[in-house]
Amino acid sequence: MRSIQHDMYEEAFRLWDMVPTDTMPGYGPAGSVHRFENELGSGEYWAYFHGNLFAVNAFDMRFKRAGAMRYRHTEHLSICYYDEVSLIVQSGSGALRAKAISTYLAEEGAEFVALYQPGATARATSLTISPDYYRDYLHSRFGDIPDVRRAFALVDGRTDFPELVSLLRQVRSYQGAGMAAALFYEGAVSEALALVIERAKAIEAERAEGRHAKLSREDRAALDDLSAYINGNLASTLTCEELARRACMGQTKLKAAFKTAYGTSPAAFVADARIERAIELLGTTDEPISRIARAVGYRKPGAFAEAFHRRTGVAPSAYRRRP
Repeated sequence: MRSIQHDMYEEAFRLWDMVPTDTMPGYGPAGSVHRFENELGSGEYWAYFHGNLFAVNAFDMRFKRAGAMRYRHTEHLSICYYDEVSLIVQSGSGALRAKAISTYLAEEGAEFVALYQPGATARATSLTISPDYYRDYLHSRFGDIPDVRRAFALVDGRTDFPELVSLLRQVRSYQGAGMAAALFYEGAVSEALALVIERAKAIEAERAEGRHAKLSREDRAALDDLSAYINGNLASTLTCEELARRACMGQTKLKAAFKTAYGTSPAAFVADARIERAIELLGTTDEPISRIARAVGYRKPGAFAEAFHRRTGVAPSAYRRRP
């Protein structure tokens, strides 16, 4: 990567009509600020860039009309905390939530898409980390390293991560400049990665302990087979009774096993799988929404639209809409 600013940000700022402006009160003097104000809304985006390794970001945006922010990107990781967010759906994440950690695992050449509705808002602090940092730099320092991308995936959606929230708030309020700022932001990114890796390790240990303590090998295998069946037959009527029969369990045992393995009920697992598949089909095909609804198990388009809106915060047509 030549530089994280050149390879990832400059084109996005251009596409989003963001223009550089003088440093604004409330943002650190070591970074730069871009603003936009047009018929869609207004806001500012502050960023501190550290070569080809990472960027530290803070932004505040408000939208008056429906639209989309999109751009194609290089591989990277992003971790974000939203102090405020509403009426925004992000590719791969569904409706964004305030007071929760949000991660984005960007693949090389993929497209980032955020759809927003009239009245949408977003105020957040985030870190963007390039593979030159989380793969090459860390490996050169420590040799064998954990799977950092998996660690980011494991902490996505957490609302119980006060250490990381506190760190990101310190980052947003920091007012240093020069060498002091470079040291501070570099230290903050290192600390954030350390916190994420440790929390991910704890999450995996908790999951393994729960699975092994409460589920037999046969039950785990049955749930794996059942999960594959669900995802391969979303158009079918997947009642708890039918799933229990296929898993050779009583319904009470099946519900307890799902709670242990997946942290949710069979019905909620099926509902989530249906909407996840619908999101995929809306983004990758031109199939009519009514046909997508049937493909994921909804006989009535209205019921599908209601379920989709409940999960993502927008209607299927709005999720598919192109600006």
